[in-house]
Amino acid sequence: MSLLNIFFLHLQQVLHHRLRSLVWFFIPLMNNLTLILFWSGALKNSTPSANWTMFSVTTYYFLLTIAGAMLSSHIEEDIASLDIQQGDLVRYLVRPFPYYWIKFIEEVPYRLLQGSYGIILLILFSLTFGNLIQISSDPFVLIMSVVIAIFAYFLSYTMKVNLGLSAFWFTDSRGFFELFTIILIVFSGGIVPLHLLPTTFQTLSYVLPFAYTAYFPIMAIQGQLNAAQLSQVIGVQIVWLGALLLLNRIMWFRGIKQFTAYGQ
Repeated sequence: MSLLNIFFLHLQQVLHHRLRSLVWFFIPLMNNLTLILFWSGALKNSTPSANWTMFSVTTYYFLLTIAGAMLSSHIEEDIASLDIQQGDLVRYLVRPFPYYWIKFIEEVPYRLLQGSYGIILLILFSLTFGNLIQISSDPFVLIMSVVIAIFAYFLSYTMKVNLGLSAFWFTDSRGFFELFTIILIVFSGGIVPLHLLPTTFQTLSYVLPFAYTAYFPIMAIQGQLNAAQLSQVIGVQIVWLGALLLLNRIMWFRGIKQFTAYGQ
């Protein structure tokens, strides 16, 4: 069976549970709508800056919803709990495909479905309140934004795979996962855009890989980055992806030596 056939089988399974995916999509949407309401009140009582108006607020948090649905992987619990701790990893070891890519094929249908919900919502919102959505119309910027988004997903996916593989050494990884999620949300611009943070936090955010999974893809498609900055973002994404893939290989080959058919 080819990877393409595996993809379509998992796509059928995901579509069978499409309402569950819709609920998962609405949860972060409600959170971001709350943030939009917060900023609408805050900006009424203050002088908005040139790069943070109600237009940019609305666009940012709607794009953040789409980025979270389409670019943010959630594979770590599946890897840690089902594959490693319960022993389901055995059925992957006998397949003629690398574990990294099989799990990738399993995860992509979820991201496509939830991402489609976000795109539909954005289209409906744009048709209704078109002046509140700011997206670049420059073809070069849009193409570069797509490239950045692809690398953003691979970054997110590889980070989450490595996070899941930590279950080779930890009997209970849930607390570690939740701590990682908090750090990811803060430094990827999930609460406020990074350019509104203090300078020290901005600098740290630009060094860490988290901003390149959500914040910079959003800035790119909004047209907030010039050609040099777009290229720089892609370069940093490639460097971080290479480092995470190297870490992935080390964790996999060392962790698999501790695995038995009975699980962890």
